[in-house]
Amino acid sequence: MTDWAPFFAAFALIFLAELGDKTMITVITLSSKYSRWLVFVAGVLALALVSLIGVLIGQVLFDYIPENIITIVAGVLFIAFGILTILVPEKEGNRKAASGKYGPFLSSFGLIAVMELGDKTQLSVIALSAEYGEPLVILAGAVLAFALVTLIGVLVGAEIGKRVPERHIKLASAAIFIIFGVVFLAQAALGIKLL
Repeated sequence: MTDWAPFFAAFALIFLAELGDKTMITVITLSSKYSRWLVFVAGVLALALVSLIGVLIGQVLFDYIPENIITIVAGVLFIAFGILTILVPEKEGNRKAASGKYGPFLSSFGLIAVMELGDKTQLSVIALSAEYGEPLVILAGAVLAFALVTLIGVLVGAEIGKRVPERHIKLASAAIFIIFGVVFLAQAALGIKLL
């Protein structure tokens, strides 16, 4: 029987972290230039590829590094991501749409994939995969969250920016990272699984 905690952990973390993030803003920008559905498909495929790379790396870590070490490192990383989310402002340069040099689909796919490589959400997917050892469940949760955020960006992203202050979105995302970090550190200290 599959444990669904990793799925919900990945989904909640990725969804909240990506709301209002540079990738969502890029999707909004690309959607104003290209077909919304083309941007949606290219974005989801790019984000699924980056997530797949993340779970593969995480599974290798799970197989070769002691679980307690992974839990401590994951806890510290998640707390650091939360603090950085609050302290580091988004770069405005990522808001520009890709040129149509390689066609709208490839431009959208390439821009979104490159933006997410090494991003906090890809590192989160790696950490969650290493922590739980459930790569397919983590991948499913992450891809579903990315797809939902991309859909929101394509359909109503501009409205979110008007109605919900970016600061509130950032604070919610940071809080989720810090909560996961504290839970992982508590798990390591207590020797039990809380999530």
